[in-house]
Amino acid sequence: MKIKTIKKVLKEKFDDFCKSITDEKVRKLVQQNTIITGGAIASMLLQEKVNDFDLYFTDKETTLAVARYYVKKFK
Repeated sequence: MKIKTIKKVLKEKFDDFCKSITDEKVRKLVQQNTIITGGAIASMLLQEKVNDFDLYFTDKETTLAVARYYVKKFK
């Protein structure tokens, strides 16, 4: 897969994830403070099946906000 295509796939997956967050404040934190990394990128480069996408939050505030959001959502 070409780099341009990989970027497009990652953007679409990330945008879908962000759209699933109904709390606007949490969604904005995620949009501003997240990086995508991991085996998905290598898998796409090698034209292998992607198992998952690894998202990492770049600060503690976002991590806590997302954790609280999902605890509240699934409680």
